[in-house]
Amino acid sequence: MPSYAKSIPPSPPPSPPWTVAFAQVALGIAARSILSAVDLLERVHAGLPEPPDLADRQEGRKAYDQTTDILATIECVLADNLRPAVEALHRSAQITDAELEAQYREWLQRRLDP
Repeated sequence: MPSYAKSIPPSPPPSPPWTVAFAQVALGIAARSILSAVDLLERVHAGLPEPPDLADRQEGRKAYDQTTDILATIECVLADNLRPAVEALHRSAQITDAELEAQYREWLQRRLDP
């Protein structure tokens, strides 16, 4: 057994704060990454043959099978999560303070004018 204490590796130095411009670039990169997942899921959905009784399964007359479940999951994830995420990331990656100020003024105006 060695007679020295186990050393603890030093902590990495803190990273500098992100700039808005750098954050917007990162958001664009994230949106493109998600678009790659969208593309893959669309290819899986298009390439997976539908079961002949898909309507019966979707309408609850028969239990889902694996194919129906996969198709439904892909449709929901694309519509509810991934496409809205890409849209939101693209928006924030390109938005300016001037545009946000204009949106705020419009919101205030709508709020004051019933």
